Amino acid sequence: MIEEFARLGVRAACISPGSRSSALVTALLRIDAVRPWVCLDERSAAFFALGIARETRRPVLLVCTSGTAAANFLPAVVEASLSQVAMIVLTADRPPELRDCHAPQTIDQPGIYGSHVRWAVDVPAPEAGVDLEAYYRTVACRAFEATSVMRAGPVHVNFPMREPLIDVAQERSELERRTQRGGETPWTKIHPSVSVPGPDAVRSIATRIAGARSGIIVCGPGSADNPAARGSIASLAARIRWPIVADPLSGLRFGPHDRAQVVDAYDLMLRDPEFRREHRPAAVIQFGRPPVSKPLTQFLCGEERLQFHLMVAAAGEWPDPSHRATDVIRTSPDALCRALAESAELEPSPARWTAAWTNAAAAVRRAMAQALAGEPELYEGKIFPQLLAQMPEGGALHVGNSMPVRDLDTYGASCATALEVFCNRGANGIDGVMSAAIGAAAVRNGPTVLVIGDLSFLHDLGALQLTARHRVHLVIVLINNDGGGIFSFLPQADLGDAFERYFATPHGLDFEPAVKMVDGRYARPQTWAEFEAALAGALGERRLHVIEVRSERRRNLELHRRHAAAAVEALHEWRASGRGR
Repeated sequence: MIEEFARLGVRAACISPGSRSSALVTALLRIDAVRPWVCLDERSAAFFALGIARETRRPVLLVCTSGTAAANFLPAVVEASLSQVAMIVLTADRPPELRDCHAPQTIDQPGIYGSHVRWAVDVPAPEAGVDLEAYYRTVACRAFEATSVMRAGPVHVNFPMREPLIDVAQERSELERRTQRGGETPWTKIHPSVSVPGPDAVRSIATRIAGARSGIIVCGPGSADNPAARGSIASLAARIRWPIVADPLSGLRFGPHDRAQVVDAYDLMLRDPEFRREHRPAAVIQFGRPPVSKPLTQFLCGEERLQFHLMVAAAGEWPDPSHRATDVIRTSPDALCRALAESAELEPSPARWTAAWTNAAAAVRRAMAQALAGEPELYEGKIFPQLLAQMPEGGALHVGNSMPVRDLDTYGASCATALEVFCNRGANGIDGVMSAAIGAAAVRNGPTVLVIGDLSFLHDLGALQLTARHRVHLVIVLINNDGGGIFSFLPQADLGDAFERYFATPHGLDFEPAVKMVDGRYARPQTWAEFEAALAGALGERRLHVIEVRSERRRNLELHRRHAAAAVEALHEWRASGRGR
């Protein structure tokens, strides 16, 4: 089975040590094509594997022993499912006769991940005299198809193993004859289905676009993971003269592609009731998963359903939590946009429609840049403009959930620098953020930057040992506001002492000793000049760097509100000048 995975293109396996999985591990060690990564903690290992899979865009094997080890994979399996990341989970298990009778390290493993996997199978235990080679090879091909060919996501293969688990003498002999087995023909070649929109569907959609006369293209996370899709979406937007409302995780906000139609300040613009009322579209084409911005989500919902709201989604996906879609088409963004661009039925909206969006965004961005330029404090909202200015071409930026991804959305202006931006937005949790970034950094040539909050950092503190074991180049910008900063923006903040104790949850911990424990570099800048210098040095040295930015929650809330008000005021001035008409 492992040989078959290598033939299919798997190149990495994350192994958490254990006894029952011995046969799986020794099988992996026989084949040079698959690189083994040792991760002591199963929860971190699973997110580490997710990071590798997302970075390499290849399925990764995830191996553990029996019992609760398999249960610790669950958070990452959930994230991989919702984020559509290919991962093949191989869990060793006790044989069926030892289940449900209090045998040690034995739990009910078949089906343990429920609906969060694309496919699950409890394979028969290997034993002498039973030829399972064709079966195991076929299972590998089916697992590979289920995880990557249709709708990417995790699969689970459960391996019952009877004792003796391995023949040590035979394994030692085999390990001396390791082989590269990655280029042979797979046991079963599964051809991908072709997903090209039919002419009738294209004609119908083009007619609806032409009839709308005003629309927007909403690009949520995962909309355009490749240059072809970015180019096709940009070309369609130019053809129909619709603005592209580009989430920072969409793939369209940053890069050298045509960004003339890209609107990046919508999170601030849509906080203004007048702008929302005057720029309500008649139609929406929506790519990717739901966007990060709450104002955008509320804007798309509206009081009345739009006459045309098209969702473009893969088979099995339904990224419409607001239940506003009038149409859903199962195809790729690239295929649909290319087909629409060639349609004779397509008619563009008036040029002033897109200009109103893009010019308003430019006015808001100018106001924000001016406000931030005069901000001497180490303010959380200014971190991303400073960071984006120093990110190298082709760099990887990982962001934590809660405040970091929202601040990137609000403060991260579109730019020509080619960046890959990642976030665990499948389940939107703070779990495993650091492990996933470390996994991505482990297989990347250049530096990987992670912006993370203090609670998320603490939640995944055990992942730091991975940086010592694998010597990755990871720069962590740690925003420490001593608790859950995002809760200060919610109504609960008015609860007084109860808020501070049960929601803000201050910890008062010093992170420097943890960084030093794994031989990482630690810096705590006091000024923006020191921050820039620390970041420049970290980007140039291959090792773990943690740059801690201290922030005070109440002051951070005050500055966020002040700058949002400045942006809305700039919008009003832009409208009053006549440029908004």
